[in-house]
Amino acid sequence: MALAAICVVADEGDVIAETLSHAAQFCDRIYVIDNGSRDDTWEIVQRLAAGDPRIVPFLQTGSPYSDGLRALAYEAFRRDWSATDWWLVLDGDELLAEPPGPVIASAEAEGADLIWAWQAHFYFTDRDLADWEAGRDDRSRPVTARRRYYAINWQEPRLFRNRPDTAWDGATHPKLPPGLGRRARRLIMNRHYQFRDPPQMATRMARRHGHPNFARHVTSTDWQAYLRPAATLVEHREGEPLKFRARDVLRYYRRWYWRRFMRRLRGQPTALR
Repeated sequence: MALAAICVVADEGDVIAETLSHAAQFCDRIYVIDNGSRDDTWEIVQRLAAGDPRIVPFLQTGSPYSDGLRALAYEAFRRDWSATDWWLVLDGDELLAEPPGPVIASAEAEGADLIWAWQAHFYFTDRDLADWEAGRDDRSRPVTARRRYYAINWQEPRLFRNRPDTAWDGATHPKLPPGLGRRARRLIMNRHYQFRDPPQMATRMARRHGHPNFARHVTSTDWQAYLRPAATLVEHREGEPLKFRARDVLRYYRRWYWRRFMRRLRGQPTALR
């Protein structure tokens, strides 16, 4: 079994080296699509690729963001991999919190083609802001050391089995290739660092505000609107496993069932989320 990743990035220059170096521990190839970065993201990707053949700078595009961009890499390379191989959906600011091999083995044992992830979202907090303003926090340190406060409060599909003979049209199936079978019972744990420091957050919100894909999550261009009190989150300590809180899990499932109910009322598919 081999594992290939598709990583879509946009203005992730402060974290992309950490993301790709971490993913390279598990992946046989990482195909990177740059979606119009205005910083040095693409140059960092190319520099890393020059020293590691597993990292492939596949495409630069200025087209509007869509989840279906990943289909471009899948279509270019799906025949290079067998039906026993898997794909990882990798965002430019994510690090898996556990090796995927055992999770994939568990999915294969039950005949599943799709693995979802619990997303541990790490936030920029009032305590982080105090450190930032006092000069105690900067980008010279790994993001895993800088951002410590999180909540496990979301799920997304992150691993799926390769189908060499099945085409993926990202316009009609933006999330995943068509025809995938059952979803695995076991989820993988994923760390998401979407809020890293004030300049990055301001850039992120400016890029995403008004985009239909992000309308539910990005309602303001003011980065301070996304600042979270550290006291309302879990503090991660190095070497400790990530911790669920009942209130975060219950909040997720309430949202999930409500969205599923509303999609049924509108006659929309309910297979994803």
